[in-house]
Amino acid sequence: MKTNLKMRSFSFLVGLLSFFFLNSLASPAASGQITLLFLDDLHSQLLPLTQKVHTTTVSYGGLVYAAQVIREEKQKNPDAFVLQGGDAVSGIMWLHFFGEPEFSALEKTGVQAKLLGNHEFNYGLDHLSAALEKTAIPVIASNLSFDDAFMKERVAQTLLLKSGGTVLGVLGLASPTLFTQASPGEKVHLDRDLEHVASSAVRQLRDRGAHIIVALSRLPEQDNIELASRVKGIHAILGSSSHEKMDDYLMVEGPERWATLLAETEAYGTFVGRLDLATDAEGRVSEEGTRWTLLPATPEAVGPHKEVQAIAQAFEDKLNRALLVTLGFSENYADARTTSLRSDENGLANVITDALRWRFKTDIAMINAGGVRGDRIFPSGNLSWKILSEILPFRNAIHIVALSGEQIRQLLEVSLSALIGPDDAYDPDTRIHTGGLLHFSGLRVRCSLSGKPTLVDPDGRLIRWGNRLEEVSFLQGGTWVPLDKDRIYTVAVNSWTAGGGDRLFVFREGTREKTDILDIEAVVDYLLAQPGQRVRFAKDGRLSIPKP
Repeated sequence: MKTNLKMRSFSFLVGLLSFFFLNSLASPAASGQITLLFLDDLHSQLLPLTQKVHTTTVSYGGLVYAAQVIREEKQKNPDAFVLQGGDAVSGIMWLHFFGEPEFSALEKTGVQAKLLGNHEFNYGLDHLSAALEKTAIPVIASNLSFDDAFMKERVAQTLLLKSGGTVLGVLGLASPTLFTQASPGEKVHLDRDLEHVASSAVRQLRDRGAHIIVALSRLPEQDNIELASRVKGIHAILGSSSHEKMDDYLMVEGPERWATLLAETEAYGTFVGRLDLATDAEGRVSEEGTRWTLLPATPEAVGPHKEVQAIAQAFEDKLNRALLVTLGFSENYADARTTSLRSDENGLANVITDALRWRFKTDIAMINAGGVRGDRIFPSGNLSWKILSEILPFRNAIHIVALSGEQIRQLLEVSLSALIGPDDAYDPDTRIHTGGLLHFSGLRVRCSLSGKPTLVDPDGRLIRWGNRLEEVSFLQGGTWVPLDKDRIYTVAVNSWTAGGGDRLFVFREGTREKTDILDIEAVVDYLLAQPGQRVRFAKDGRLSIPKP
């Protein structure tokens, strides 16, 4: 059992108004208990993931195993509800097959309702609409509205599910960053007044006879906590945008001592969350009898779900062929040689960082030289998923880091210590690795290898500042202006670098926002948006290194 978080004090007037409003809700049902089986961010991961531990390769997660966990739990408790918390789809599988493998597999799993996440909108509203026409799974998003007639009808504001004499009310909260992390288009509208959305949904569900109310959420964990502290009537909020599992639930106290339970699982079907939720005679959550259990989806715990496995394998075979499908065209060669990426400006890295800045609408984008692979020259011509996967093999999620102009100057100074000049006594114990050289978009940098390099120890601690950085300009409205040391800039960067990888410790000093979008996905989105899907890999002088 978790410690309650106390709601902040409200003024007498606000408290009085809340009292009258909240008590106008219909009375909840008497005491009872239900079981909810919850599957969070699937990201199109139907087959299990594999990881090498020492000399052994282990398999875990994926809907193949998670679906079997759910099947076995339903055999024990046929009245259990099965819910999916959004981001069921992602990447190449979603792009090529319009949700057919994911949604058909979720139907076989027995999912009764799912939330719309960010990834569902990655390829626009038309793509999502086409996918939803092929599945009968009810979808929900209480804070989204649509101009499109089909989507108005297809996406519910609230849902009622009935099982074993219990009426479950479901509301869904799409991410407040939907329009920065995905491409929903102008026919989709996001209501940012989450307190009003949730309160209205609770009232509607109570009026329609709901005994228990659950919110599926794509909000950050702190936003879930804040919402629970302000809205009475939600018994549980499942899921968040953090992708982090909760081994136990968290209780948050709200108006009139109403308690809301918060819980979430990991991504990729690694676990199925089982919530046994008990209510007392007043219809409130009773911690006596309430349990949150993470059920591992591994071959050691369960076998594969045969129907889901058949779907997964069939589409995996199709996907292997789809990897060769052309996504775009390069007008010239792409230089992915390690020596080129780690010693100078690079045309391939320029396009990658331009794609990140465009996709996330940030001031700046960066990528570490070690994050771009292939170590060869890719000739001009067709660009496929296979080629892009060779160039960006790590599939790192992108984070948005807020840094001051002064911190960006420091970051660049650290990065430039990766460059090895003539007669340079490079020491890997005091200099960052050559793969830590940063490529960027939105900046123009001039440096000198005759200056002293910054020294950083192996643990990422500063030894001394160098003076290789000479000038930094920022692209503002099509004009290059001096970088303002006091201004806060947003930087799109992969998760490894955002966490201070390659000893780029300055990133850890910024405010970080995680996204669900992988580096390769952002580049594909950018490529598909170019006229004729054509790109040119070229240097443009954004990194100037005069020879000593």
